[in-house]
Amino acid sequence: MDILLVDDNLLMQQLIARFLGDLGYQIGIAGRADDAITLARSGPPRLFMIDMHLPDLDGPEALHALRAIPDCADTPAIAISGMDEHDVRHVLTRDFAEYLTKPIDLDVLQATVERYLGGDHAHSVG
Repeated sequence: MDILLVDDNLLMQQLIARFLGDLGYQIGIAGRADDAITLARSGPPRLFMIDMHLPDLDGPEALHALRAIPDCADTPAIAISGMDEHDVRHVLTRDFAEYLTKPIDLDVLQATVERYLGGDHAHSVG
């Protein structure tokens, strides 16, 4: 798995997974932190994308739990949220490499993912 997307919003899951999947990335999807931990243990991803508000943990707590998995200790993480920049500063930790706001700009999403995973998976869409 290239990317583990952790977001409880089904529309965001579908949009991000389809877009990145069309670019050639393998996406794992979890709606809760505990599901993400199970997925990460079964096959560590190369990148985390984590929503800041999950039903069971907030984003920083979810990242902390995921990073406790030995093969995931150094996995880069991108925070995603609909919160405004002022509110985000209160929940983000320096453990997140990037922050993307919802609604997600797909060009920014692609560029951000390629920065961490390279563009070798990517190909032109449409």
